[in-house]
Amino acid sequence: MGKYLEIKTAGQWEYASRVNCEGAVIVLIYHRDTHRYLMVEQFRPPVNMRVLEFPAGLIDPGETPIQTAVRELREEAGVEATPEDLIELGSAYSSVGMSDEKVYFYAIIVSSNTRILPSELQGAEFENGLVSRWVSEIDVLQTRAAKAQSILARFKAKQEQPNLMLP
Repeated sequence: MGKYLEIKTAGQWEYASRVNCEGAVIVLIYHRDTHRYLMVEQFRPPVNMRVLEFPAGLIDPGETPIQTAVRELREEAGVEATPEDLIELGSAYSSVGMSDEKVYFYAIIVSSNTRILPSELQGAEFENGLVSRWVSEIDVLQTRAAKAQSILARFKAKQEQPNLMLP
């Protein structure tokens, strides 16, 4: 067992299970004036490449998913937010055939008036050379991170149908 993962079995099925956390959060940041998305890029050892992603992180024990979203926005993107600033986009399992990790999706819409501070890079993010940058929707669609594409689809659906309830 590692710090955050262990391998479990169910019959002949093996899967990775999250431990010492309550799941994960990912937050889409959309700039309403420029129609661009703030993403972070860092080296990911499992795929041996730099990957463009939205700010994300593990939910600490005793923390709610929305508290994690607010924390990760500040740490990885320098965006100060409150829970009321966030748009809930439901949850999903990151890889149903490989992991029990539940991921909660949120979005925030910023504008030219939004103050974005220097990010508070910590631990692995700093060591893996995390950098943030504004990108187009095409860049989001071309990323290797499936959760980034999934949250974009949820965000766009919610924009078209504000009353849409996502699981």
